Formats: sequence, C-alpha cells, structure tokens
Amino acid sequence: MNVRVAGLAALLLVYGASLATAGPAVDAATQAESLLAEGKVSEALDALNGALDALCQASPLAFRKTLIVDSSSGYGAYVERPDKTFKPDEKMMIYVEPVCFGHADDGAIGFKADLSIENMTGQVLGEAKDVFSLSTPSAPDRREFSMTLSFGVPFLRPGDYKAVFAVHDQNSDKSGTFEVPFAIALPTAN
Repeated sequence: MNVRVAGLAALLLVYGASLATAGPAVDAATQAESLLAEGKVSEALDALNGALDALCQASPLAFRKTLIVDSSSGYGAYVERPDKTFKPDEKMMIYVEPVCFGHADDGAIGFKADLSIENMTGQVLGEAKDVFSLSTPSAPDRREFSMTLSFGVPFLRPGDYKAVFAVHDQNSDKSGTFEVPFAIALPTAN
C-alpha cells in the first residue's frame, strides 16, 4: 500500500509539474509524500485524494475507457465484444468510464450526449443532439463511474465507420468527445 501511495504521489508530481494549473495538485501530492514518510498512511491517502480533486478541477471531462461491449452491469463489470462488425439495426453497446466530472449539490452525477455517425474521412452521415441522457444519485466524492450507451446501428452500406460522442456534464460546464470505430457488414438473408 505504501508503494502505491508513493507511486501515485510521484505520478501526480511528474504530471502535475507540467500543468500550469496543477499547483494545488502538486502541493497536495508533496504533502502526501511527507505524511507517508512520517508513517501516516491514512492522512497521506487523504492528501492524495485532495491532489486528485485539484487535478480534476483543472482538467476537462475525459474518458478512461470507451469499449464496444456485449454486456455491462456496472463499473469495471463488462464483457468486451471481440468483433467490431455489426449488421444494420443490430444493437451496439459502448461502455464508458468518464473522469473529472462534476457532482450536483446532492452528489448526483449526470450527462447528456450527442451522437454522430461518420465515415473514416470524417464526413458526417447522421447526427442527433441529446440522444442520451443520464442522471443518477451518488456520493459527492465518487470518482469511479461508468455508463453504457447503446443504439441501433444505422442502415448504411457495408464499410468502416465511427460513432462520435460529444458528452456534456450536467453538473459542470465540462464537455468531452470520444469516438468508437466499427464496421457494417452485408446484411444476411433470413
């Protein structure tokens, strides 16, 4: 556990030193190192949590994982789909782990997402605003969160495409985007 705290504090120091707005994160990580050296592991972890809070305050909304899955039942509990090829109208599920998001006063977490389907050159073939909306109660300091976004694959000619998501945090002014490549196969006769 001490190695883990020291490693995370060192990582925050290295990355935090390169961010102009990460002064509080570096200060908290330095404090965590000092507390750890004094054998105060619990206090060091609290200081490290303060460093993570400061880092997230200065960071945009980002995404730790974005995967096409066969199923998902919660944070870290998913079965990744081995094949990224779909038939038209087949359901696609995307497992997403957002990071550095905001919380409502009561701790709730909420997102809205836009979706566009593009070809591999970036030409937008279809798009929809606020196609996904999610709000869930949570503890105010919760950092680990996942959501699963699903939609029917559009009826397009066989080929390679990408689903581009623009996600808007409902509890801050943060937004972020990610894209997921996929392929559409020839439809098969029933």
